[in-house]
Amino acid sequence: MSDFASRVKKARRERRSDLARTAYMQIKEAIVYAKFKPGEYLSENTLAEVLGMSRTPVREALKKLAGQNLVDIVPGRGAFVKDVSLQDLLDIFELRKVLECLAAETALANITDAEIQESEEAWLCIRDRIRRGEAVDLAEISRYDNQLHTLIVSKCRNSYLKDFMGVLNQQILRYQLLTAQALGDVEDTIRQHLEIIALLRDKDPRKFIPALRDHIEAAEQVMVRAIMKANSSTA
Repeated sequence: MSDFASRVKKARRERRSDLARTAYMQIKEAIVYAKFKPGEYLSENTLAEVLGMSRTPVREALKKLAGQNLVDIVPGRGAFVKDVSLQDLLDIFELRKVLECLAAETALANITDAEIQESEEAWLCIRDRIRRGEAVDLAEISRYDNQLHTLIVSKCRNSYLKDFMGVLNQQILRYQLLTAQALGDVEDTIRQHLEIIALLRDKDPRKFIPALRDHIEAAEQVMVRAIMKANSSTA
């Protein structure tokens, strides 16, 4: 009987862990892709009902997201989507400019022609769809943006850098979507990425790294202007 009881307890723990993982992934995606807005209240009861589970795995998921700076948990009030602040933006982009360029130093030689071709074709496809007058989801542009930058980091030789950027990547993805939303000219950002990809194909770090840094700085300035405009409109 004791063996049976221990197996039941283990099964319950595994199920609770699976539910918490599901809740975490679903809530994180909703935050990153702006389905939940900055500052929005995250009701445990509502989330549990929508996800079809109890409050316990939802609560565990929210705690994990709080540890990743995607959620603020306020004692006595509950959980809220973390606001997008100018200082957070500056801090994240400061790290990106240093770490992505550092990763590029050893990544260029490891990125295959097939990977470069796949990325280029994705951006060309988006450009062609826009020129045909088709609507393009900004989340899709953000996703391809993130995939290109993640490719560069993933191919570097520094495993510690890759691990750290993996943690930071959720914040980066969120800001990349917000950057895409702030852009006035989507074709211009497509052009920038195609230029980066062309330099990626040349595999010359002396040309690629300065261009990558300029590209990240340009995205930073777009987002800085957007945040400052939003702050001034609510002042």
